Amino acid sequence: MTPKRLIAVGLIFLGTLVGWMILGAATTARTDSSYHTLKGEVASLYGGDLIFRTPLCYRKVEALEKVWENGVEVEKAYLEPVFREVLESDVSIDVSLDRRKRGNLWFPTFKARFRGEYLFQADDPEEAWYLYSVLESTDSIYSNIVLSVNGVNMEDLRPLVRRQEFPVTPDGEGYVRLELSYESTGLENLYYYISEGDEIAQLNNFHLAIRTDFKDFDFPPSMMSPDGKRETGEGYELVWNLDKAVTGKDLGLIIPNRLNPGEIVTRVTFFAPVPLLFFFTVLLIVTTIMKCPFHPMHYFFLAATFFSFHLMYSYFSDHMNLYLTFGIASVVSLILTVTYLRLFAPPRIAYLVAPAIQLVYLVFFSWSFFFDGITGVILTVCSVLTLFLLMQLTGRIDWDRLTSEREPSHLPME
Repeated sequence: MTPKRLIAVGLIFLGTLVGWMILGAATTARTDSSYHTLKGEVASLYGGDLIFRTPLCYRKVEALEKVWENGVEVEKAYLEPVFREVLESDVSIDVSLDRRKRGNLWFPTFKARFRGEYLFQADDPEEAWYLYSVLESTDSIYSNIVLSVNGVNMEDLRPLVRRQEFPVTPDGEGYVRLELSYESTGLENLYYYISEGDEIAQLNNFHLAIRTDFKDFDFPPSMMSPDGKRETGEGYELVWNLDKAVTGKDLGLIIPNRLNPGEIVTRVTFFAPVPLLFFFTVLLIVTTIMKCPFHPMHYFFLAATFFSFHLMYSYFSDHMNLYLTFGIASVVSLILTVTYLRLFAPPRIAYLVAPAIQLVYLVFFSWSFFFDGITGVILTVCSVLTLFLLMQLTGRIDWDRLTSEREPSHLPME
């Protein structure tokens, strides 16, 4: 192939690349728009991030503050809370995956069963003491709520919802024991906040166990990792044990989701120029060795068969199963290639070589994106093997003579 024709093929490649970038941007915009709209609908039914907070126990003392009134500085009295550290915390959270599909998108909704026991010591049992514990999300569904203070169940649960404190009476030994349990729902993330904001909290005899029925979870950044992790059939038991510890970090869990069409289609589309570059390179070398080089217009239509794969994959996945869409787009793209090449190329190239190259670099490369985490390894291995193959095929070629030869006027049919 002459340098002019190589430049023409390169321009065809660049033009197709621009088309892929436009398609990828359109797919991203469609996905983001649908995701944010549908996520709001799901959150209104199941709640957003499910948040648990360590309850607070405190008494109130009178304090003075200086304020300005009518240009005069005066002292006003107010009640300031004096908090007590938790002596013991025993918390367990059972999390079960309950993903929901909205439109064509999956969302990582889940159910959680919370049980917590907390022990506080009142330094002056004769004074008025208060507990503050809230149910955080206004959209989540809370059921089977049990609230007990020093072994006595409380019937009025409104303070939990209204973010109000409620008075408590320490027992004869000056202790306040709070027991709270309920079931709830959430979306995407589960958090257990030990401290408020950026404050540092002291942990005494702290024990938290999270049990899941799934394995592909992750931990939010800047949060504590568990001390222990034990596999339990379908999931894990994660344990945090801390005593006489001081920390400003909290605990959390990121709930895994199913693969959504928009995410993988976008990644495959933006990566598409790489498979086409491999396809063009290998096909160009093979056809040159077999002395049947293609015209740049042939490469134009072959690039279009690659683009058709991503076009179908992008828009069909909005209405069909992701894997079924992938299969249909792959088969149609291969059929387009074979039925086109059979019109002018030798049968061995039309029915064997070109489809095999397209199967590897388009279908297999795109399929590797279903395996999150090892996609790069798969692509690297294929790339190195391709380099080895091309080096072996072209090592003895006289490139000066080859590029100066006159192009054949037509392609051999056999």
